[in-house]
Amino acid sequence: MLHRVLCCSLSVLSLSIATAQATETYTLDTPRLTGIDNFRDVAGTTTAYTTRNDGTMRAGVFYRSNALTPSAADLATLNTLGIKEVFDLRTASEIASTPDTLPSGASYQNIDIIGSATSGADITNISVTSAAQAIEMMEQTNRSFVSDAGMRSQFATLFNELASADGAALFHCTAGKDRTGWTAAVLLSIAGVDSATIMSDYLATNEYTAARVAATLAQMPPSMAAIYAPLLGVQASYLQAGLDQVVAEYGSMDNYLKEGLGLSQETLYVLRGKMVYYSSLPGTAGLSGNAAAGAQLLLQLQNSSLSGNYTAYNYYLQSAIDAGTLGGVESTVGGQVHADAASYLLRQDALIDRAAAPYTSGADLKTGQRRLWTTTLAGYQGNDGSSQAASSNEHTQGTMIGLTQRFSDQPTPPAGFGYSRGSVGGAGGEVDTDLTFLRAGARFAPDSLEQGLFVDADLSAGWLDYDSKRELGGGLGTAKGDSHGTLSGGSASLGYRIPVKDAILEPSLGVRISHLDLSGFQEKGSELALDVDGIEQTRRSAIANLKVSFMPVALSGGWQLVPGIDLGYDHALGDYKVNSDGHLLGLDVAQRAAFDNRDQVSAAVNAMASLGDLSVGAEVGALGGSGSHGYSGSLKASYQF
Repeated sequence: MLHRVLCCSLSVLSLSIATAQATETYTLDTPRLTGIDNFRDVAGTTTAYTTRNDGTMRAGVFYRSNALTPSAADLATLNTLGIKEVFDLRTASEIASTPDTLPSGASYQNIDIIGSATSGADITNISVTSAAQAIEMMEQTNRSFVSDAGMRSQFATLFNELASADGAALFHCTAGKDRTGWTAAVLLSIAGVDSATIMSDYLATNEYTAARVAATLAQMPPSMAAIYAPLLGVQASYLQAGLDQVVAEYGSMDNYLKEGLGLSQETLYVLRGKMVYYSSLPGTAGLSGNAAAGAQLLLQLQNSSLSGNYTAYNYYLQSAIDAGTLGGVESTVGGQVHADAASYLLRQDALIDRAAAPYTSGADLKTGQRRLWTTTLAGYQGNDGSSQAASSNEHTQGTMIGLTQRFSDQPTPPAGFGYSRGSVGGAGGEVDTDLTFLRAGARFAPDSLEQGLFVDADLSAGWLDYDSKRELGGGLGTAKGDSHGTLSGGSASLGYRIPVKDAILEPSLGVRISHLDLSGFQEKGSELALDVDGIEQTRRSAIANLKVSFMPVALSGGWQLVPGIDLGYDHALGDYKVNSDGHLLGLDVAQRAAFDNRDQVSAAVNAMASLGDLSVGAEVGALGGSGSHGYSGSLKASYQF
């Protein structure tokens, strides 16, 4: 007895799918259509399916159905779903018999699965004489989806097209159960849905089409209906036959997809990114501070245009989920180095002050005498990592030239200009800063500069060039940016100069203010390049210093050596933490600098050797605080006239 049946054969392999985790899910509101009774969302029937690794299927990505013969009401409903592409899996004769009515704005592509069979089988034209033969025919159809090279080629085309779809896509055959069912089952396998749920989804066809199938069978004699029934619905053995064939030929679903269909890992990740939203990412439990903010950005980007497309981000995220680790990108993605650089710059004024300190008083000059001087700037500071931020390091090198003149017993205004190059590294990033600055100040003593009370005041202003580079890791490239800004500062202190036996002591107390105004900028070079906000921040601190100059020591050749010690203490006032803010595709991320100390101490030893009006010297020092440590050094030379 010859029967023509319209099959859309579907069979999926158990892609070693683990039991779905207890993931947050939601109810689907996919409409039921009267003229297309097997229309449904691949995401699930009543609720969205859960997947491995804390994932949930996304609704409205892929739809499956039988032939598109909508009623007027159905078509109006379809037009609201945003379906952009329709993939028709039927043969030419099936299409001629029942043409599609497309949703508004949808493109159409025919991918004939059965007509491309290399085995010569035409499974839309079936001759069976018993229910057992019908069942065997359907099981063999599902095996053919795996074993037939022509069908595999067409399925490969279909999955590549689905991966490239820009918007919601619908695929269908005639009954929406066999070719369509296999496609849906493979997609669910790629998504990571467990095997029991995939089978349940496959068998849901019987519930969706029950009324139509019952009406069809009711019009047949009972003996014919018994033969036709297995052809009009689905049974678990159909799908299992395809799954078993995958195992027999390829060993696993992954091998079938890559070797049998020739799909790339990138395409599989794109399909998974389209279909699945992960409620959590691996290795993020217990994260805090910058790493937590970076992980949250990576999580939220799943709802951006970077997800479910052929992007570096999508490949990185999907591979990270498979590997069970974010690979450190959670610490690099937020741009911590920009906060580190801002914190570093706000502390540069103190380094400049320390380098210029030997030439600010003018107490050893005579009235009307001048001193031309120069000093180098060199320093390093390391800031330990914490639960809030990754560690950072800071390097400084530069030079400064100045002039100090003593006008009378009281005022002595030093002035100078200089250049400082800084390099700040942290959390996979590096920032280079070029600071050109001017500095001026004055010391005023009510009685005499040589002894007694004095007031020091200094002002500085500089122009800043800023270049950054962040190696994001995970194949995400390098984000580069540049900007400019200004750095200004000032300090005022009250001190007392005390000559004692063999030394001169200068204790002082004061305040220092530094202000950074860095323009915002857009990084380039990576999909995860940030739009970095401008940083305008002020650091205020109370300062205490003790300078000790020992009596000159005579050297050979008329040289004299003056050793000294400088001790300093800096206590930040108010909010001393430095943050940076960035934006990416409408998402925000904030980062904190690794330097997180309210209190910092410094100590330095110096020695100046002089011969007549010429003097040369050097200074080396160390500084530290809770979680930070470093050193500074400078070479100095001056000539008085």
